[in-house]
This record gives sequence, C-alpha cells and structure tokens, in this order.
Amino acid sequence: INNTMAEDIKNMYELLKQLTSSVAEMKSAILNLQASQDNLGLRITETIEDDNASDNQQIQQLEHCLTTATERIDDLENRSRRNNVRIVGFPEGVEEGNPVAFLQKVLPGLLDLEEGADLEMEHAHRALGPRPAQGQRPRAFIIKLLRYPTRKRLLGAARHKGQVMWQDYQISLYPDLSWDLQMKRQQFGEMRKLLQERKLKYGMFYPAILKITVNGETTAFTSPEKAKKFIT
Repeated sequence: INNTMAEDIKNMYELLKQLTSSVAEMKSAILNLQASQDNLGLRITETIEDDNASDNQQIQQLEHCLTTATERIDDLENRSRRNNVRIVGFPEGVEEGNPVAFLQKVLPGLLDLEEGADLEMEHAHRALGPRPAQGQRPRAFIIKLLRYPTRKRLLGAARHKGQVMWQDYQISLYPDLSWDLQMKRQQFGEMRKLLQERKLKYGMFYPAILKITVNGETTAFTSPEKAKKFIT
C-alpha cells in the first residue's frame, strides 16, 4: 500500500509539474499575443496618423492651388476691365436706347472737358439685371473705352470736380472692378475717412493697395489693420 501511495504521489507531482509548465507556457503565449496586439495597434495608429498627415498636406496644397487659381482668374477679369468706367446716378431710360450717344453728349460738359471731346467709347450698357421699379436705385452704366488714358482722364476729371450733378441727380464715376476686388477695397473705407479727417495724402492703387504719404515719405499697405496702426 505504501508503495502504491508513493507511486500515486509521484504521478501527481509529475502531473502538477506538467500543469505548471503548461500554465507558464500559456502565460508566455498570452504575453506575446498582447505584445503583438500592442505593436499592431501602434502600427495602425501610426499608419492612420501618417495617412491623416498626408491627407491634410494634400488638402492644404489643393487649397493653395485653388486660392492661386481664383486670384489669377480675378486678376484676369479686372485686367479685361482695365478700360472700363462705371457711372452711377443717371435715371433709367434717359439714354433712350443709345447709351453711347447719350454719354458722349453729356459727359464732356459734366466733367468740364473741352467741348466736343471724343471719348472713344467702344460700347456702353446698363449693368446686368432687371430694370428697377419706380423709386428704386437705377442701374449703373458700364462703358468700355478704346484707350486707357481716356479712362484715367474721366476718373481724374470727376475726382477734381468733386460733386458732379446732372438735372438734380448726383453722378459718380468709378473704376469697373470685379466683385471680389470691390470687397477688398471697401475694407479700407474706414481708413480713407480717417485719412481725410487728418488731411493726410493717400491713394488707392491696383489691385487693393493703400499708399499713405507722411512728411514726404510714401508707405504702401495691403492690410487696413496695418495702415491704421501706422497712423495711430
């Protein structure tokens, strides 16, 4: 009996050793599996981050290309309008279907140009859009001149005269600019009022550059904020 018990104990001991070894192997396998999972997760995270970084870079490049293309298109549009003048204030219908003849007849006298001055208009038309109802603001005239110096002459004469009146209607002449460029220039509106109040010499230059002259020195600004900081 003692021999049998001793043999059983020996067998149980061997079995326990095998179980202990198996458990250790399982623990090792689990640890290796966890390490593999962690490594895989890290690789996936790095891959996702790399992909996101690459996507962000591509998006930034596309945004830059789009901005550049938009600016070039806007510049081309404004260059195509280089000889144009926008005239605001004439009531609807006064041109009687012939804007060129009407403006050629009226503008020299309004702007104190020599009598019979030939403005060399290629064509003229009302701004696109439906005809406004009675009492609404009339559409502007857009005139395209054959020569750029004539455009400068008209705008300069209007600026020199100050207030231009035609039969109790105030008439204003402006460069014909794209909508985007008009918005950029309008951002300097507050600055221009401030410069007028301080009686400082300034000018707005193409495309949207404000030049301020102080004590004989001229400084150019493309940002209203920087211009305001300069004079305050």
